[in-house]
Amino acid sequence: MERCEKATLIYLDDGCMLLSKKDYSSWKEVQDEYEKYQANLLPMTCEDIIDFFEMDFGDEEQWPFSRKRIVEFFESNELVIQSER
Repeated sequence: MERCEKATLIYLDDGCMLLSKKDYSSWKEVQDEYEKYQANLLPMTCEDIIDFFEMDFGDEEQWPFSRKRIVEFFESNELVIQSER
């Protein structure tokens, strides 16, 4: 099975975040899938997501997903994960 190269970071209005490997054609498609949708970023690689969290959240303890969990997600068959923190 071919691994997904990119994932979309999805913000929900309850403070949770999702990482999704689903292939969305637009933000509207993401909004239609999640009732609590607030916003999403364009699909990013594993490295891009880690870099984004480093810049946006600083210390890894503040990240919504740990570095290890992000890497595991990209290496797995999971399609969607929800933030741990």
